[in-house]
Amino acid sequence: MNTNYHVLGLLGLLGFTVGYILLLIFCEILNRKLKVDAEYTRKLSHVASVFAALIFFPIVFKNVGYTIALAVLFFVLLVTANVKKWLPSVDGVDRKTGGSYFLAFGLGATYFVSVLFDPSLVAFKLALLIFAISDPLAGIVGAKWVKSATIYGGKTIAGSLTFLFSALIICLLLFKFSPEYNSSMIGLSLMIALTATVTELISTRGTDNFTVPLVVAGMVIFYQFFVV
Repeated sequence: MNTNYHVLGLLGLLGFTVGYILLLIFCEILNRKLKVDAEYTRKLSHVASVFAALIFFPIVFKNVGYTIALAVLFFVLLVTANVKKWLPSVDGVDRKTGGSYFLAFGLGATYFVSVLFDPSLVAFKLALLIFAISDPLAGIVGAKWVKSATIYGGKTIAGSLTFLFSALIICLLLFKFSPEYNSSMIGLSLMIALTATVTELISTRGTDNFTVPLVVAGMVIFYQFFVV
């Protein structure tokens, strides 16, 4: 591995750590000073983290080992913060969830798998776009319609349908600009959107932050290996 890649990886590790700490400080200000509900500051920290990974992981982490190191570092940081009660903007929600911990490993593992099996990184991009857009949209709609019919684990039909349709649109748009997927774009998009929705539905206590991106990436990679 080129020495420059290791230098870039170390700089990326440092940059992401500093950036994430600044993001958490910003969320704490919103929560403590401006009284923004923890559900929203938590979602903000998650979505910002995912988009940062989507944009910068392919640029700075040519050696994928650094993404695993980053996941472990963030896990230690978040567990410590939880024990010390430092981050009510992230941990101050009414339900028991380990979503923040699972998110760190979900991002690292999805990038690791995508780099190994999908040099185009379409799997990585799609997985993170669905997670960054469909998941918070489903949460917002589900919270608004919390008294509507539920399916499993307190999740609402409205929230799951929002996840399904938004994931389908994301798949169609991404595959439209990826020529190798054009021939089966609609069928593949439907399968991925449905599978991701079911995965999100049955993944409780924040595990969807790990399972959803990995399942989406896995389906794209499976298609590349066995269908294309």
